[in-house]
Amino acid sequence: MIGAYLVGAVTGLAAQRHPRAARVWPVLVRAQILLASALLSVAAAWRLSASADALWPALLVVVFAVVLAASFALTPPPLRAGLSGLRAWTAFANTSYFGIPVAGALAGPAGVGAAVLVDRLGLPVWSLTLWMLRRDAPIAQHRRTSWVDQSPLIAFLIGLALKLTGRAPEWTVTISVIAAPVLAASGAAIFVGSVLHPSQRLDPRPGVGIWLRLVAVRVGLGTPLVLWAPSPALAVVAVLSVLSIPAFGPPQMSTVYGYADPTVSAASRYGWMFGMVGLGIAWWLSR
Repeated sequence: MIGAYLVGAVTGLAAQRHPRAARVWPVLVRAQILLASALLSVAAAWRLSASADALWPALLVVVFAVVLAASFALTPPPLRAGLSGLRAWTAFANTSYFGIPVAGALAGPAGVGAAVLVDRLGLPVWSLTLWMLRRDAPIAQHRRTSWVDQSPLIAFLIGLALKLTGRAPEWTVTISVIAAPVLAASGAAIFVGSVLHPSQRLDPRPGVGIWLRLVAVRVGLGTPLVLWAPSPALAVVAVLSVLSIPAFGPPQMSTVYGYADPTVSAASRYGWMFGMVGLGIAWWLSR
């Protein structure tokens, strides 16, 4: 898994050394969303089993919803919706590109299943956040791109519809397993390339205070879910959601929508310390 992250990071670094990459970067971001995340959404929804399996992941998603509400309360107008959504996203856990691959490596199939549920059940919160960003986007967005940006949620609904047709085939398990390293590599590539994009080279210091307050909400509400997790696999996933590396979405979508906020830079630079602590605790829990 570490190799996948390294390959992705090197790819993103190499891409931003070419001037043409900056111009086509929004297209690459949307292609990654469509090809990787959407396919995983179909498989995750199709394999959704008993409602009890979703309880703990759903509680983690509630934490993210509270972070979004807190960000909206802390953000003054104008452009309140867009900025509050962007800043909240900097305090969301990296459920796709960190939670799923690492949970799979440390807790096996049970960890992958729980991590995918956290990621996919969080789609309504993620989709609302994305809608807020699009609403106030400094760069006007073509209406036809909305379905691409929201494709993970659309794919999840398709997966739920397929579930009504019968039991999910075994190849959906293969997709979930294969998706882990693919998400790690592609996510790291797009993240590094977005952070180094000319529009995102900002001084992070003005954004540190806002970002830390929102992270404190995540950690404060999420810690009891780690301590009271009903299984080791869920405990690992909870730790990775509470103490996470930076979400890859904010710098990516900032390049697409035209935002330039120091909170994004602060999270991208300093958020790794939380992820390293979370990785250590998750490893200890999985022993």
